Amino acid sequence: MRIVHLSDLHLGFRAFPQTEQGWNLRERDVARAFRWALQEVVRLRPAFVLLTGDLFDRPDPPSTAYLALHRGIGVLRSHLPATPILAIAGERDSPLNPADPGPLALLDSIPGVEAAAAAPRAVRFREAGVHALLVPHRAALDRPFPALRPDPEARVNLLLIRGVPGDREDALPVDPSEWSYVAVGGPHRSANWGPNVRAAGAIERPGTNPWNEATEERGFLSFDLDSRRAEFHPVPGRPVVDLAPVRVALGDTEPGTRRLRELLEGTPGGIDGKIVRVRLRGDIVVPEEGIGQGLLLAIRERAAHAEFQSYGEAGVEGRIPGPMIETERILSVPGREAGTGREIHLGAGLVLLTASTEALRRRITRELSAASGTPPREGAAEPSLRLRPDPPDRGRARFLWAGDDSPTGLLRGLLDDPAALGTPIASADGSSAPDVAEVVDPASKGTETALEAGDLPRMERALVELRADALEAAGEVELQLLEWVRNRQEADSRLQAYRERARELRSRIRLVEERGSEEPCPTCGRPLGKHAPRMESVLQDEWEGVVQDGKWWKRRRLQLEEKSEALQEMEEASLRLHARVEDEAERLEGIRERIRHRTEGAGKDIREEGGHTAHGPYPPLESLPGLRGLLRNAGRILGTITEGRLSGIRARGSELMLVDIDGREWMPEGVDQTALRIALHLAIWLDQPVEERPVDVILLRELGEPGGEELAPATLDLIGALTPPGRLVLAVAPPTVLERIPERFSLAIEMTLTPSGRWIPRRLPTGVPALAVAPAAPIG
Repeated sequence: MRIVHLSDLHLGFRAFPQTEQGWNLRERDVARAFRWALQEVVRLRPAFVLLTGDLFDRPDPPSTAYLALHRGIGVLRSHLPATPILAIAGERDSPLNPADPGPLALLDSIPGVEAAAAAPRAVRFREAGVHALLVPHRAALDRPFPALRPDPEARVNLLLIRGVPGDREDALPVDPSEWSYVAVGGPHRSANWGPNVRAAGAIERPGTNPWNEATEERGFLSFDLDSRRAEFHPVPGRPVVDLAPVRVALGDTEPGTRRLRELLEGTPGGIDGKIVRVRLRGDIVVPEEGIGQGLLLAIRERAAHAEFQSYGEAGVEGRIPGPMIETERILSVPGREAGTGREIHLGAGLVLLTASTEALRRRITRELSAASGTPPREGAAEPSLRLRPDPPDRGRARFLWAGDDSPTGLLRGLLDDPAALGTPIASADGSSAPDVAEVVDPASKGTETALEAGDLPRMERALVELRADALEAAGEVELQLLEWVRNRQEADSRLQAYRERARELRSRIRLVEERGSEEPCPTCGRPLGKHAPRMESVLQDEWEGVVQDGKWWKRRRLQLEEKSEALQEMEEASLRLHARVEDEAERLEGIRERIRHRTEGAGKDIREEGGHTAHGPYPPLESLPGLRGLLRNAGRILGTITEGRLSGIRARGSELMLVDIDGREWMPEGVDQTALRIALHLAIWLDQPVEERPVDVILLRELGEPGGEELAPATLDLIGALTPPGRLVLAVAPPTVLERIPERFSLAIEMTLTPSGRWIPRRLPTGVPALAVAPAAPIG
């Protein structure tokens, strides 16, 4: 008996900005690989087809993904009508809400397909003597684990499960000797952990960095249950080309252009229709500084997708070696009374802190900032979140705070005062220090010669933050108002519907009472005859139920007549914030006017000691030492997280400009502004010498900014590649980021706030299950 094992189809996966015949380029590639694989499956004519999860790339796939899967299963059903299809849900196609079955619920309606989306499911084919246990991602993630029991009466026992074999304490035990075949989903590379424990791998390269997998084949497995032999069937995909680094010279594009042209000419099969990466080494910030624009345009025209990355003379930066210091860290959530609350061990890795609204997520970042040494703004609440190392006398934990809203201000502060990157919690020798990390805004460093002039930048930043808070508050009020109006309209509609239904039923009851057996049946139209009393009783019961429900909706409508106290309080708080904005804006304008008069009287600008102007133009960014190297690193990161849509960053006077793949420049805004901030903060971290790098905790809040969800997959892929073991990355982002890429996070915590202002943390399901494969199965 032969079975076929496919996994990680990732239908609906999208990457890179290019399109082909109206489809995203990579989405079309994945769908094409699926069709090709199914043609090979039809040729093999297996007894069973196993699909081990991540059939879709996200729990809310586009209609094109549904169409691709439906057509593919239609091909199998038409050519192999007697072959059952068994499927389980993976990380990507399992919604966060346990009550939501997710997109795999679609398969239950297709004859010949058996699917498990949330709970384990046993399927028996008695005529064939086959028993299959389907264990989806959600069931294998946390205790209590499902019992993996085969059917002793079955001739063949199949186990479909998600996970990665490992020796973690929370691993789900799997005994291969009890099963005829264990089909594992999750790893994107084909692997085996014994003669009958196999991972088929993905059928394409569903990631934002396909060059790391350029030499690895993708495909699916067939397995002969009698001979216990597996065969890998490669599936052709779009070719991926990673060119060798090309040395370039700043100001002279001819040598680099010649070297790159020679490299392209020696590429087997050329680059037409391929996914190409070009690495440039030299003192350049954007590719146009080292390569002729004509060749760059030609590469982009011929390749399906081309990505250019610039590196300094030191070579290609890769994974940061070794953790400087490993330490456990605790997120402390104090209770209302001393000694109460909750502490969550974060450990190392990528940890998500999330909340349902943007206002709550902003509060999380503000409270972490306030708890870490930054003075809270006037009127701000006391922080109730703290991050500290455990034990406190080991190592140090520092933030690179992503809180500066001005990228240019961040660069000026950093390059003028490189020491502004943090203060240790505790030194390595255990000497005394604060028990929390200090969050530092590098742009705030420097001493001022004029008090009001020195206060001006701080007040401007405070006003920007205050305006953002006021906008958030107004947005929250607007959302709650819309919800109140919607609920009231719904109550009106429901109440009216129940009233009309009650009148209709009362009318029908009267007709039955008056006409008796002569009243026609509402279904067939014939006289009711002897069934008239029963019909009257049924109508009477229904009428009473409708009246009862109608009374509930009437009370509900009366409750919604006025705004709730919580909504009224939110409106008042929003008005107070707007009043504060007006007051602060008026105060700031008064200070600017006084500075303007003094400046005109002195005939010159008032300047800070650091050389910045408190009123008047800043010196050009190009004058800052070390800027080019920092922008080169940030530009490479920017190109990676935007999947090649942007190619670099240029300093123009006092502003930073983004450069796209065609060499055009513009001021960043929206998603591009978010991408710029992510790139700069990561580049600042990487720019420090490894032995002196003080930052081993990154607080990344930008994933919750405009476009952050769009940038999340590539950003987290990059952070995973750059962050060594033992480091902690805290991301504050919407729950949708977790739902889209749950396997990226080692821990996810949802934070809710009680009316009394107390945080309540709740762990969310995330990560990839661990499987403890019994030693009886030799590792191959």
